[in-house]
Amino acid sequence: MMKLFYKTLLLFVLILSTTLLYQKNTYAYHTLVHIDPIPHTKMLISQEKYVDAHTYLSYFMDFEYMQDNKEAHDLIKKIATVRSSLKYTSQKIAQGISTGTSDELLGQVSAIGSDFFFIGDIRDLALEGTHFFKDEEVDAVIISLSTIGLVASASTLFTLGSSAIAKSAVSVLKLAHKSKRIPLWLNTYLLKHSKTIRKTKSLASISPLFITIKKLEQRVGLQEMLKLLSQSTNFKELQSITKLSKRYGANTHTLLKLSHRKVLSHASYLKKSNIKTIKIASSYGSNGFVHLIKGGEKNFITTTKRLKAFAKIGYKGELWKIFLWLMKHLSDTMLMLIMGVSSLLLLPWRRRQAKR
Repeated sequence: MMKLFYKTLLLFVLILSTTLLYQKNTYAYHTLVHIDPIPHTKMLISQEKYVDAHTYLSYFMDFEYMQDNKEAHDLIKKIATVRSSLKYTSQKIAQGISTGTSDELLGQVSAIGSDFFFIGDIRDLALEGTHFFKDEEVDAVIISLSTIGLVASASTLFTLGSSAIAKSAVSVLKLAHKSKRIPLWLNTYLLKHSKTIRKTKSLASISPLFITIKKLEQRVGLQEMLKLLSQSTNFKELQSITKLSKRYGANTHTLLKLSHRKVLSHASYLKKSNIKTIKIASSYGSNGFVHLIKGGEKNFITTTKRLKAFAKIGYKGELWKIFLWLMKHLSDTMLMLIMGVSSLLLLPWRRRQAKR
């Protein structure tokens, strides 16, 4: 009886290790694990970043594996309660007017509204002039933007509003700068073009940037546009992100972040895939996109369907979770070693020795 149990156990270990090795190198199921958005959402709430927390968690609530998650629904309600309170709303509007920065749309609109007219540009130039005479640090970017803003205001006045896009873009860029969302390349870009504008009194050299910003804002909204602007590394990439936003809309930044920028670097390939498939891939994080890009859409869909079926194996999928854990923590070398030892122990050594 013990001998039978011993052989059965060895056979089970051999079959299990063989299956694990095959699955690791064929489908790599262990790398496809759904993102749990709750820990990151809680971290954002603790930092009082309620807008980011709502955007992030809401994205995942569209997926089937999160729809019945009570804790996630409770967090959504908690965030909504805070954001809808009169105290919070008033604070964000006041913050936008007084500091020119905010993470809430109402505060951002207030910040842009207080800066849209040329009075805001004169105010900022006067303030930076005071810093200069007091030997304090001067914000060169604000000076550049205010200079461009004054030219845009004058152009709007004399051209009956045809330069309104430029004035709006300057206000948005000021908000981005004060919110620390302007990347280094854009600082350099603005400083360079402000010198040209001061000499020529023309906005022609910088109009491509303004048109791109306006187009991006129209497609994804002000809040998401500021996030995407901060993620760009040069003007050409900002144009590529704007092009990407035509397909992904308000989800562009979230997809860019979850894919570790793969939606941008592999844009030409991913445009062949259905948007629904791309969103499913995003629920697995960067690894989801690796599988989609390497295996193709058809293979990815097949793999995720199998995962869904396998997730039901054992009590509430616990056996499948153990299987995934083993795939993740046992290296190929270890599995081959286990297979080798199991095979050797299963061989009928005594019979062979008796024949000799």
